[in-house]
Amino acid sequence: MAIIVKHKESQNNYILLGTGFGIYKSSRPNAFFELLTIDEQEHFRLVAVADHHGEIKWFYSKDLTVIEIDGRHPSELGIN
Repeated sequence: MAIIVKHKESQNNYILLGTGFGIYKSSRPNAFFELLTIDEQEHFRLVAVADHHGEIKWFYSKDLTVIEIDGRHPSELGIN
């Protein structure tokens, strides 16, 4: 099943390959208290896509829109 997505900013179309979840956590020393650290973490919803050359790229899911599933527009699939 081919799913085609459009990158909202560039308006380029890609083939959806799969989804992923990115996470990072970092710690850095606190400037005032040497024994305390400042922890930061963030989660990312990511999507792997391929361009017309087959090159794999990763985008944030919020930056993509599904425009076609097996040659049909999502509105044609009867999903409410």
